Amino acid sequence: MELTKTQKKQRLCMMLVGGFAIFFTGYPHVWSVYQPYVMQQAGWSQKQASLCFYLAMAFFVFGNIIGGRMQNKSSPKQVLLLGGGIFTAGVLLSAFLLVPSPLPIYLTYGVLQGIGQGMVYTVILATAQKWFPKRTGFASGVVVTANGLCGFFLAPISRSLLEAGGPRLAFLVIGIGIAVSWISCSIFFFVPPTAWYRQTEPVQTQKSGSAVAAQKQYTAFEMMHTKRFYLLLATMLFGLLSYFMISPISQTYQLALGIPSSIAVSAVTLGSIANASTRLVLPALSDRVGRIGCVKGVLLVCLFAMALLCVSRSYVVTGAIVLIYGCYGGIMGSFPSFTGSIFGIEHAGENYGYVMFGIVIATIGAPMITGAVMDSGYGMPIVFALGTAFAAIAFLNLLLLQRELKKIK
Repeated sequence: MELTKTQKKQRLCMMLVGGFAIFFTGYPHVWSVYQPYVMQQAGWSQKQASLCFYLAMAFFVFGNIIGGRMQNKSSPKQVLLLGGGIFTAGVLLSAFLLVPSPLPIYLTYGVLQGIGQGMVYTVILATAQKWFPKRTGFASGVVVTANGLCGFFLAPISRSLLEAGGPRLAFLVIGIGIAVSWISCSIFFFVPPTAWYRQTEPVQTQKSGSAVAAQKQYTAFEMMHTKRFYLLLATMLFGLLSYFMISPISQTYQLALGIPSSIAVSAVTLGSIANASTRLVLPALSDRVGRIGCVKGVLLVCLFAMALLCVSRSYVVTGAIVLIYGCYGGIMGSFPSFTGSIFGIEHAGENYGYVMFGIVIATIGAPMITGAVMDSGYGMPIVFALGTAFAAIAFLNLLLLQRELKKIK
């Protein structure tokens, strides 16, 4: 179906303001900048402060599921307004609740922010894919890249605010920015006609410009009764475990090897660029060469990078860490369109929310695995060996998923 000039303008406007709103959904990834200031002001332990990040990540997934289900029964604009309001309230309230007990912040920064930003994230992501039914990888890549860029831009801004006025000033200023983003997005938020996306191409044959084949649009209930769902979930889970095991210790490990601090810090900066770049490039590329091929490439690079960490003790470690950051972005960028190409995009928001349980398990499981290894006295080589094994398991699950998809071709 050819779009009119007005519809093309609406689509462009939606991508621009949608990207602006989804940019702020990466806010929890800046928590490491806030943590020392919060610990100093409220008197919390590192463990208490770190839980804010994990709660926000966990409830972000629940927000995706809630928002995805709501937009199936009401308008995406209503979901955006509600989710944006909850997101903003969670951040603004956090400015006034830095007290000795961390429970109020767990509720505001963790639960409310997580659910609100998840609702905003899923409704924009799903709508972007529906605007581009034949280029869902490109559409999801653009908006997910905005999420990945949040840390790159908000980390220095937050640091300046924290130095100037502490966590309260930072929460208030960022909270106002969040409110502006979703309010402006809701004003210019347009939903495509249902007929545009009711038919999409199967994942194993999806090529740019090919004929569109009819595809079943799975509900979440139907999706979870297929083997494909669990193989997709396992691929995401094991693919992300390597990143979550490496990211928190990347700087300290490099310093322990004698790598200069400037090089170690640059790994995070370059890693952020790699993260954002792969979120944009790989999903768009997958529209042309296929989803499975791109995810295979990401997992093979992850496997290679983890193997390098197992055997290297030099600047090669820095390069491997940058590659792993890029692989994380590749997975986060590719899986929204990958999920839609398997199960359809009519219920893409809710369906991807359930696939994202892989993020919850990886976020919780990675520090537990790393802590258990270190407490046992085995050291980092075993952590890297496990990360390599997890990348290999993810690749194996992807091969099994590919075989399942060929059965329904």
